[in-house]
Amino acid sequence: MYFSSSVADRLRVQTMPIALCCIFVFALNGCGGGGSTSKATAASTTLVASSQAVASSMAAISQAQSSATSKSLPTGGIATVKGDLSVAPNFWAGSNNGDIGSYSVVAVDHPNFSKAVQIVVTKPSGEFWNGQVQFPITQNIAKNDVILIHVWFKKIETLDESGAGFLTVFLETGGPAYTKYATVEMTSTGEWQEYFIPIQMPDAATVGNLELKFGFGAGNKAQIIQIGGVELLNFKSTVSVSSLPETQLTYGGRDANAAWRAEANARIEQYRKGDFEITILDANNSPVNDAQIDVRFKKHDYQFGSVIVSHILMGTTADSQTYRDKVLELFNQSGTENDLKWGPWIGEWGQTFAKQTTLDALQWLRDRGFYLRGHVLVWPSRRNLPNVIQQYIPIDNPSNIDPVVKQLVLDHIDDIGATTNNYVDEWDVLNEPYDNHDLMDAFGPSVMVDWFTQARENLPTQKLYINDYSILSAGGRDYAHQNSYRNTIQYLVDNNASIDGIGMQSHFSASPTDITTIYNILESFHQQFPALNIRSTEFDVNTKDQVLQADFTRDFLTIFFSHQATVGVQMWGFWEGAHWSPDAALYTQNWTEKPNATAWKDTIYKAWWNNFSGSTDANGLFGKRGFYGTYDVDVTVNGIKHTFQFHVEKNKPNEFSFNLPGGA
Repeated sequence: MYFSSSVADRLRVQTMPIALCCIFVFALNGCGGGGSTSKATAASTTLVASSQAVASSMAAISQAQSSATSKSLPTGGIATVKGDLSVAPNFWAGSNNGDIGSYSVVAVDHPNFSKAVQIVVTKPSGEFWNGQVQFPITQNIAKNDVILIHVWFKKIETLDESGAGFLTVFLETGGPAYTKYATVEMTSTGEWQEYFIPIQMPDAATVGNLELKFGFGAGNKAQIIQIGGVELLNFKSTVSVSSLPETQLTYGGRDANAAWRAEANARIEQYRKGDFEITILDANNSPVNDAQIDVRFKKHDYQFGSVIVSHILMGTTADSQTYRDKVLELFNQSGTENDLKWGPWIGEWGQTFAKQTTLDALQWLRDRGFYLRGHVLVWPSRRNLPNVIQQYIPIDNPSNIDPVVKQLVLDHIDDIGATTNNYVDEWDVLNEPYDNHDLMDAFGPSVMVDWFTQARENLPTQKLYINDYSILSAGGRDYAHQNSYRNTIQYLVDNNASIDGIGMQSHFSASPTDITTIYNILESFHQQFPALNIRSTEFDVNTKDQVLQADFTRDFLTIFFSHQATVGVQMWGFWEGAHWSPDAALYTQNWTEKPNATAWKDTIYKAWWNNFSGSTDANGLFGKRGFYGTYDVDVTVNGIKHTFQFHVEKNKPNEFSFNLPGGA
């Protein structure tokens, strides 16, 4: 990296003494938690954007800029952080073979504040939480208190090709939970951008155990950014969340005229449809001319699904009946959310997760023609293994594992694989290896190949997958995670593991990844692993902005469906009454349909649905081009209707001949 001396002098900063001590863990759902170590440093760091980055078009990021609502800020909010910088914030420089960045307090010309925190990011790791400016709360917050995060953000310089600076704001508790609230990625192309983020706290928080954080580790390009006017206002119960101003977040590619849309539709036409031809013959095999043809699409080959909760699906309540109705209405693919994980499978989670109920639910789905996924055979960290296995793994030294565990894992794969081989069409063999690797640390990476080999013993025709998070989400900037995933998959491929597919979890926040970035990531994985299918395994959009949620649902489905290597999108739940992130559900607790449910249905069952009508020619032929899947065709001759079924498949001739019975 080269620096202009004049700009380097202008941007030279001294890091300030800091004091903070914490560690990081990862939450059970796979989201990363941040942490730091105490350190006092003094260094001089400079940065200037290259001419290429400075010249890059701002149009690419303009759609991702935010705008605030016109609501005025009410009085009475109690300031709960020292955002005026009268007290220096805590700081963690992060770690990526050295500090990720440094910070200083600088004078700025702004009508609302005169000082700002300037962050110089030199070695980002791809993980937003790796490197943080932290403002501890100064007063306790009660459960259900309505609070407002208010901050101004500005890019000074960047090497990112978009020309935009970015920073993630979030509230986070201390360990061991490291629970995050209101995680939002902020962007700026060079001017001060104001952000209002209201939230009703779902939990109480005490002084010393909650901080307003700004994570700067995302991406892989150096940048200089500033934050100022930082406020965390607690209105307690005096106002509602809806009455507060809120910055309306968006994402790149949302515009109705975005260029990617035409490209995606062209790919859908190419990859998701095929020509078919129907020949109608009489009982003597002679062509039937001018027969009335009505073709009705019944079911996509592409898999649009959601996980289910077995005891709800098999329940006897009114909610269970509605739950079953929605599963049949919305999806052609499914699987269980937790029921097939190791702990519940062996009874550690209680009777709600009874094995027979799980098998009954799978059979119910199979009887109705669903394609079924199993999740998950091995989640290879101590914290995500069942209690019966954890006893063999020292909590303070998980790599010093009892060797018996290696065989116990293989025995479990054998047991559940043999039991489910007549129910499940594919399995996640390995889940989240990026930050769940205790078993690999203990037994070496070859143990992953052993798991796939063992799975294949009882699952000879099923598709076997690896699955991980933060590949498409986190703005598509978690390059460390992406590269680790590529390396793990490459290792499996190079060592002849029985792997068929790549799972990408697809959990998105209120700041979803740009649509074209999602496509580029899919394409890069496909280019490296052309023989492997790609599936969105755990799709949801966790935001209270229901319009954005619906738009992104439609656009994510579209870009994913358009890529030739993908085979399906599976939601991670659909009802607020049974969802790990209730705001992300398609239906509220009382089964009110949200806009994202409408977007799901309209996209799949209207935009991507085709029926055809016409008549046969002199040769008894009727031909069209339609989505791959199952069709019924009504053939009417002399007022008598006959119904047949056919299946349009990829890479098949799709030529069908039907004989009418005698006398028709």
